[in-house]
Amino acid sequence: MQKTRWVLLVITIILLFSVPTASGTSQTPTCSFNPTVQEIINQVTQNSVAQWIRNFSGEDFVPIGGSQRKILTRYSYQLFNLNINALAYPYLGEQLESLGYEVGTFLTDHSYSPSKMASANAGVIADMPIAIDDELFLKNKIATFPDQMLTWKNKVITIPGHGSNADEIVLMTAHLDSTSNYANTNAPGAEDNASGVAALMEAARLFRFYKFDRTIKIIFFTGEEQGLLGSFAYVDDHPTEMDNIVGVVNLDMFGYDSDDDRCFELHVGTLAESNLVGSCFSNVNNNYALGLSFDYLTSGFTYGSDHASFWDEGVGAVEVLENYSDQNLPNGCEGSDQNPHYHETTDKIGFMNLPVTLAISQAGIGTAASLAEPIGQCFAADPHITATAPTDSILLTWPEVVDADVYNVYRSTTTCAGTFTQVAQVTTNNYEDTDIEYNKYYFYKVQAAETGTVCFSQMSNCAVAKVEEPAYVIFIPLVIAGD
Repeated sequence: MQKTRWVLLVITIILLFSVPTASGTSQTPTCSFNPTVQEIINQVTQNSVAQWIRNFSGEDFVPIGGSQRKILTRYSYQLFNLNINALAYPYLGEQLESLGYEVGTFLTDHSYSPSKMASANAGVIADMPIAIDDELFLKNKIATFPDQMLTWKNKVITIPGHGSNADEIVLMTAHLDSTSNYANTNAPGAEDNASGVAALMEAARLFRFYKFDRTIKIIFFTGEEQGLLGSFAYVDDHPTEMDNIVGVVNLDMFGYDSDDDRCFELHVGTLAESNLVGSCFSNVNNNYALGLSFDYLTSGFTYGSDHASFWDEGVGAVEVLENYSDQNLPNGCEGSDQNPHYHETTDKIGFMNLPVTLAISQAGIGTAASLAEPIGQCFAADPHITATAPTDSILLTWPEVVDADVYNVYRSTTTCAGTFTQVAQVTTNNYEDTDIEYNKYYFYKVQAAETGTVCFSQMSNCAVAKVEEPAYVIFIPLVIAGD
């Protein structure tokens, strides 16, 4: 979340007098109760959300390029200059690839020039017919960059729709970057915005097991702290996509809740299309008993996060934010509950309210899933494997999974709870592993998949086998002495 009081900045004039882009979408999502959405939400756990926050905010060592490192800063200036303490972007890519997202097809980089975007954004602000009170924000928006500034990137996951509305798109977004008073070396950004990143990672982990009517894009923006540069560039480079977007769920800085009232802010703005997304969010909270309350802001809203880049194009979007300001709305949050560690080196997970972080993550994930209209699980059944060791190899077999095109075979050399590495992809319901050592246990799992899209089964059971070293019999010729 940018350091700005855009909650005090009234841009209603622009939005009220702008004509929203005509929607190319087929129908209004109902966002009523759906057992598949309930199933997805139930799989989002506090431990998994917290672990992603810990990983991206430098609390724990994580594997990056074969080495164990801590991500100490996600400052955009450092993300792309090979700073060994700022390797969040390659870590992100490696983790998403390990989830099965094919690089270049369903997992892509959107590159942009920060200097070009800063210049363009400055023009946008200069044309605003309103007073700008936050000088710091304005300076960030028109920040100048050296000509030799490296290319920056957004990471984009595409999960193609399986229904008749596959050309329509639901976006779930968050900014990856962070900042602090020592941003080059220490900017943990646990709440701002590892919270949003964690929600997106959970969505990426779970959505691959389900079919949706609409296409889902999960986008990790960079350059947000420098003036929404990543989202501005994405919108600028994808003009035709804007007409097909059903809605954008932007998650930026949530989970600090010192008074434990489970209340936050939902910035909806004045676009009718945004109200669609906001209403869906409210329905998800109620339908799945998440126990949250929020300020539903159609005035006094912020323009200081990546949702604003979509508002400028008439695309419906909402921003999920902590209880940042005192809106004094009926049935809303009481007072304000700002994180005092905002944009500081102390923005750590230890100051976050994790049950609330979990519930808001579930609400965001549930909203994106509801807007995309889930069809159901990718496969009616998951594979169940058996391992045998006939001679000098291990043979894996499993019943065919209906509609599966391929099977990914994974192996561990430690335990069923150990690290599994993919060793093969086969089109048959069996696999023979010949790369083995005698008297050593091997552990296997199989996952069914559908080619040409993002659709996986859950991992199979774990099968264990060991090839015994053959017993060698030594034959000694019998010599009988004769006369």
